[in-house]
Amino acid sequence: MALFDDCFNSEANIALRPKNLEKFWKEQIQNLKKIPIEMETKKKVSRKILTEQNLTIEFQSIDKYHMQAQLFVPRKLSGKSPLVLIFPDYAKEAVIYKGLMNAGIAQMIVRMRGHEAPRPIEEKKDLINATQKTEKHSSAYGYFAERLLEIENYYAGKIFLDAYRALEVARLRREVDTSRIGIIGQGVGAAQALFASAFMERGDALYLENPAFLNLDETQNMSDADYAREINTGARGSKKVKQQIKENLRYFDPVYFAEKIKTDCAFSINLHNKESSPHGAFALFHLLQCEKDMFLFTENDPLSLAREKKEAVTNVVKYFREKLLGQKME
Repeated sequence: MALFDDCFNSEANIALRPKNLEKFWKEQIQNLKKIPIEMETKKKVSRKILTEQNLTIEFQSIDKYHMQAQLFVPRKLSGKSPLVLIFPDYAKEAVIYKGLMNAGIAQMIVRMRGHEAPRPIEEKKDLINATQKTEKHSSAYGYFAERLLEIENYYAGKIFLDAYRALEVARLRREVDTSRIGIIGQGVGAAQALFASAFMERGDALYLENPAFLNLDETQNMSDADYAREINTGARGSKKVKQQIKENLRYFDPVYFAEKIKTDCAFSINLHNKESSPHGAFALFHLLQCEKDMFLFTENDPLSLAREKKEAVTNVVKYFREKLLGQKME
């Protein structure tokens, strides 16, 4: 219980909120809106052609960056399916939820900016044993380490605007019922989901799986995630530079625009997660004024983690069946 109490007592210092936060994001969104969507759709033929549509959607986001999403729509005898957008975690792959498809709910998985390229390969020599053996490992992308002093050009801002644009694209799709839209955010993808929901004021329900990039003043040095290590790598320099970077990161921290989030929200959190610090999730949870739920996991052994993975998927399906279909499930 000590760990739970430690996480539960986490609070964000809202007094640190940048004074021009609203103005900053209003200008960034206006810049995005100047860029045409230019959406293109390609049908993908699969063995499930009789039961679902599989579409690749390409569109433009900020800086005219070409984004890609995969849309899976179950074929129904009548009516259009509600839609769930999925924002995967940084440097992670997203998977389709079979239970949502079986329930008649479409899914649109949005690939994070820069993830069309494979992760860089890093070579490491075995220096301990003084041999010439070299091993190759996948290294981090490094995007979060770049331009930390340029808030208008920082990677987190780009992917937040990408999420906003993806929600715009989703609302234009005729294959689905755009009056019923849910959003899933995983890890850093949860921060994207929160931003899109807050600043576009759309979506009927949010589901955040081990949300990350939250309350960075407290959690940045707690996290073992790629984004945290990258920020620490890029934040080297004088004390003045480090302080400026710390202040810059607050423009992208969802705790500072939590009051704008009106959408029903559910959290799925493991207290032992070393990448997505639960302290940040609780800090956000306390700030939200919307209807909110939490699915909490407290064990960290392999058997419990396998059970958690299964239960988490079940919880996602139950949550959106209730929120989007009105089907209350026990």
